[in-house]
Amino acid sequence: MDFSSLPPPPPLDRARHGLFLDFDGTLVELAERPDAIRVGDALRALLGRLAEALGGRMALVSGRSVAQIDGFLHPARVAAVAGSHGGERRYADGRLEWPGAAGAFDTAAASARRFAAERPGLLVEEKSFGLTLHYRLAPTLEAEAAEFAHALAAEHRFELQPGKMMLDMRLAGEGKGGAVRAMLAEPPMAGCLPLFVGDDLTDEDGFEAAAAAGGAGVLVGPARETAAVYRLPDVAAVHDWLAA
Repeated sequence: MDFSSLPPPPPLDRARHGLFLDFDGTLVELAERPDAIRVGDALRALLGRLAEALGGRMALVSGRSVAQIDGFLHPARVAAVAGSHGGERRYADGRLEWPGAAGAFDTAAASARRFAAERPGLLVEEKSFGLTLHYRLAPTLEAEAAEFAHALAAEHRFELQPGKMMLDMRLAGEGKGGAVRAMLAEPPMAGCLPLFVGDDLTDEDGFEAAAAAGGAGVLVGPARETAAVYRLPDVAAVHDWLAA
C-alpha cells in the first residue's frame, strides 16, 4: 500500500459520524516541553461547536490525564475524555472510570526523576496512570533513554510505547483502542460511524478500533505506515477540516 497517497477525510456527517480526537500534535502543536503547549480561544470555541453539531458524539483521547486536558481547555470543557492512554475515562454523562490501578507508578516515577536529573534535557511527565520520558531537548540521549525505559517497564510490568521524541510507560491494558470501544458501547456514541484522528504511534490502536466499528482512522502529519486510511498534513489542516 502506498501510504504517501492517503486522501483527506470526507466532510463530517452530522447525522452519522462520531469523533475521537487526539490532543497533542493533532489539535495543538507539539512543544519542546509538555507544559508549554498553547490552546487558543478559537480551538475552545471550535470544540464546543463540534460537540453541539454532532449531538455530543465527540471525545478527546489523549496520553495526558483527564485533569491535564481540563486544565488546558479551561474555562471550556469537553464532556467525554479518555486520558492516560485509556487508563482513565470520563463519559459524556460525567461518569468516571479507572480500569487500572496507579500505585506502581510512584516508585517508577521516582526512578525516572533520578535518571532525568542526571541527564540535562530529559524531562519526566507524570500522569494519573502512567509516565513519559521526553528527550526532545536532548535527542542524543535517545538510546540511553530507551534502554532505561525498557528496563523500567520490564521491572514494573508496564507497557512501553515509543512516540515522537518520547517513551511512554503505562499500565498494561487496552490503550486508546480500549477507550474507543468502551465509549462506542454507550450513548451518545453508540451506533455512530467513528473517526479517530491522531498523529502518533500511540494512536494506531485507536485507528484500528475505529475501523473495526465501521469507521476509519485519520493520520495527522507526514506519511508513514499506518492503520489509518485518511491523512491530514498538520494541525492547521485538522482545524480547517473540523471547522468545515
